[in-house]
Amino acid sequence: MRTVTLNNVSNMLFTVETEFAKIPVIDCHMHVTSIRDVDNVLEIVSEAGFHRASLLSIIDDKRVNFNPEVLLLKALHSEMFYAFGSLDYSFIFTGSQLQQLREQVDRLLSIGFDGVKMVEGKPVYRKLLKIRFDDPFYEDYFARLEETGFPLLFHVADPEEFWDPEKVPVWAKAQGWFYDQTYPSKEQFYKEVETVLDKHPRLKVVFAHFYFLSANMEAASSFLEKHRNAHLDLTPGIEMYRNFSMEKEAWREFFVKYGDRILFGTDIFGGERIESALAKVQLVRGFLETDEGLNLPRHTLEKIYCSNFQRIVGPKPRRLSFNLVVEECERLALEEARLSSQPLEETVARLVAGKIRSLS
Repeated sequence: MRTVTLNNVSNMLFTVETEFAKIPVIDCHMHVTSIRDVDNVLEIVSEAGFHRASLLSIIDDKRVNFNPEVLLLKALHSEMFYAFGSLDYSFIFTGSQLQQLREQVDRLLSIGFDGVKMVEGKPVYRKLLKIRFDDPFYEDYFARLEETGFPLLFHVADPEEFWDPEKVPVWAKAQGWFYDQTYPSKEQFYKEVETVLDKHPRLKVVFAHFYFLSANMEAASSFLEKHRNAHLDLTPGIEMYRNFSMEKEAWREFFVKYGDRILFGTDIFGGERIESALAKVQLVRGFLETDEGLNLPRHTLEKIYCSNFQRIVGPKPRRLSFNLVVEECERLALEEARLSSQPLEETVARLVAGKIRSLS
């Protein structure tokens, strides 16, 4: 048995073991950013005992996005992995022809992606793109997501202390995650999202990191009551579990009441050490299942761990169109070469295209 000892969010010793409830677990929030991480991801998923996992791409101004990496893992293990693709903003960085976002949704669907991942609401990415979510630029995109029922996993804002020079953690500041007056406020992000959700009430959306509402239970409850197709994932943010720990009984009632709106996730990265990845899994599961945390009833755990994700995204991963996967990777290779000044044959997207061809 593997045991991990952590300093928990209440500054108490928090020791949990891997003897958790025998319930299928789908991690809705894992990242892959290198094709070298395939074997490591498989080991993490196996050691964690996951039923399935959802691999998320993110945008990148030198790579377009990491869609090729998540496609590769899904192609290699089609029953295990869901894949959430990111949008292509290369036209912004290169001044090339506009890639209509509505058409991008249709392309992602045709390829066999299971949803869209947006990290565009993290302040550093907003500063890169400089486009509000309630701007007409996004209107057809959100409308198409709503029309098709294509799920969105959406990172919006960050912990409130990242805007406060007195409270921002040293590690966050080192990452460039202190936000001065040159960044939108947290309230500004929420205002824009409210506009989007009011216009598109049937949008199937999961907000990453509990929408950074763990310090305000009343706001979290009001948000879920108003927006019936909105969901929250539990990816740490250690501040989230510190906040939950301060009012455990009240949060337990919240989790039971809104158990069909909350999803399990870890934010594990593909290249992460096994021990570090398992510590994240055990932190979240230990908090949900043990007396040191919320000790949730089994029927609530079943929703959070598995059935909510399957209801929103699908009972199993969608089938890939291998021809379209290759075509898309070749298209992305051209953009990647243009953005990074790499030779086309050395781009990651071209390498993935070759590996996918060998599988089809």
